[in-house]
Amino acid sequence: MLQLIFKKWWMILLQGILLIILSYYIFNHPVEVLAGISAWFGLLVLAAGVIGIIAWTAADKEGRESLTLFWSIATAALGLLMLLNLLATMKILTVIFGLWMLVTGLHLTSSGWRIKNDHSLGWIMVIAGLISIVVAIMIIFNIGTGAVGISTLLGLQVLIAGIALVVLSFAKKAIMGNVKDKIGELKSRISEK
Repeated sequence: MLQLIFKKWWMILLQGILLIILSYYIFNHPVEVLAGISAWFGLLVLAAGVIGIIAWTAADKEGRESLTLFWSIATAALGLLMLLNLLATMKILTVIFGLWMLVTGLHLTSSGWRIKNDHSLGWIMVIAGLISIVVAIMIIFNIGTGAVGISTLLGLQVLIAGIALVVLSFAKKAIMGNVKDKIGELKSRISEK
């Protein structure tokens, strides 16, 4: 299957088109996307805990540590709680995302303020940092804004990847056409001799 994807330009084009369609869905359904991310995160935490418990039971008696078992049980329980209370998981993820944006905004503002007298780029950094701080506060205190923020970043990433794959597919088609032409010319030269 992987060889088919890399051999056929239209498969890459199809992947790019599907990613562009997916980005449209992500942009228009931010709450559902955040719920999906939260459920996936909860499943990963639960799986990590269950795997830890299985690894503890499979270990030799000398290799078993009580703390490891306790941590694995706690991790599995946290994952289960995350899945059972998806709204709380969504809120926690938006708060973490908001705090990340807040720290980024503070760093941009601080760095921009230091270089604003030497370079005009400093003022752009200060303004971007202040906007980031305001948006971060909105995300931390409003789950809807957080869902839109997270979905927008994810949607942009998916959209850019889709566009890149579409461009790559046409570039690959053009390159393959040129290579086939050159091979054809080389074969005709060889057959003439």
